[in-house]
Amino acid sequence: MKLSCILSIISLAVAVCDAGFVKVGNDGNFEEDGKRYIVWGANYWQAMNLGAEQTGNRTRLNHDLDKMKTMNINNLRIIAGSEGPADSQKPLNVLMPEPGVYNEDMFQGLDYALYQMKNHGMKAVMVLNNFWQWSGGFAQYVSWVKNTTIPLPPGYPENDPRATYSWDDFINYSASFYTCNECIDMWKKHIETVINRVNVYTGERYKEDDTIFAWEFANEPRQNNDGSMPMTDEFIEDISYYIKSLDSNHMITLGSEAHPSFGRDVFLRENNHENLDYATTHIWVQNWNEYDPKIKSESNLQHAIDYCINHLRETAEWAQTVKKPIVFEEYGMARDGWDGQDEYDPATPATNRLKYYNAILDELYTLTNENIFQGHNFWAYSGEGRPAEGDSRDFYLGDPAHEHPGWYGIYDKDEDMINLLENLGRKFLELEE
Repeated sequence: MKLSCILSIISLAVAVCDAGFVKVGNDGNFEEDGKRYIVWGANYWQAMNLGAEQTGNRTRLNHDLDKMKTMNINNLRIIAGSEGPADSQKPLNVLMPEPGVYNEDMFQGLDYALYQMKNHGMKAVMVLNNFWQWSGGFAQYVSWVKNTTIPLPPGYPENDPRATYSWDDFINYSASFYTCNECIDMWKKHIETVINRVNVYTGERYKEDDTIFAWEFANEPRQNNDGSMPMTDEFIEDISYYIKSLDSNHMITLGSEAHPSFGRDVFLRENNHENLDYATTHIWVQNWNEYDPKIKSESNLQHAIDYCINHLRETAEWAQTVKKPIVFEEYGMARDGWDGQDEYDPATPATNRLKYYNAILDELYTLTNENIFQGHNFWAYSGEGRPAEGDSRDFYLGDPAHEHPGWYGIYDKDEDMINLLENLGRKFLELEE
């Protein structure tokens, strides 16, 4: 056989193998089948829990996916790992209740969610761990290995007698994961299990499923507050290489906040690794004390908008420096809490949220059109879910169990927000053409 024929066959095989998988193109943008791919997405961490046949709600999952499809959503950020025994700040049902022991109903819930996402033309960012306590995460691995109690910080429910520790206590405990070799080895076994999982509905291994957009280390992995317990280069290199050795089809990202208090140098160091394909940023104006939902003044809202836009521009420059595409992966705003209104009540208006999304997505459009940002995932879609009487760990809202139900979630009845996202989604997705 002539060499030219052999090369043609090899090229065809590679093209077929890569079809449908999103990669970083030569121009630095996301690319699928030779065409730019824009992330027009939502955070929908609860997909696996809702997809579980015995303990979930598949009807609601499918209705939520239908509604998000009308909003032009093409990308969902979901958890692909949850760990440990039940406590007050995480779901009652988890994927791995004990080390190496899996809840098959939950795993099939993840299978089902991916299967239905495929049917809806959506892709999944698969979050493999969590710095925070609301799904178990790093802290649960540390607790298992060291046989110590997780120092739960204040959260929801309020006045929880078990949550007696400070946020610094918890953050230091979780950050000890980076240097806990036994914890990391245990997590690697989970990573391998998930990547090689065969979906019972499609017959595909996850590593061969183009419904999956990327593997994400964790939700908001970060150093501790004084920087004495960093996410080390050795840790990042080890895990990114390990994932790539198991699955070369999918992209990899850290999932970090790019928190302004840590700054440019930390961002550049953490993202400057060959096996990391793209960077992320999260911006939380209320959590970071840059916005108060109980203050009605225009200056309060404008300060939040200005702060968010400035940090978007800042992280755009950081991403260009490290030569990585970047996704605006988390942001949100509470409902209007002034004049005695309850910002957690689904019936409360969200006029400032609408203005906030409109302003920052306008800026994001410019940065995406300039081929720096690649899109966004808003936080978060609650869909048909609602706060109710009973155990909030079973609500499966966009707001996780450790946060007050109704804080940031967008419901299916929030028509102004739904229409805004639908219309802006159409505009953003035109950049793919």
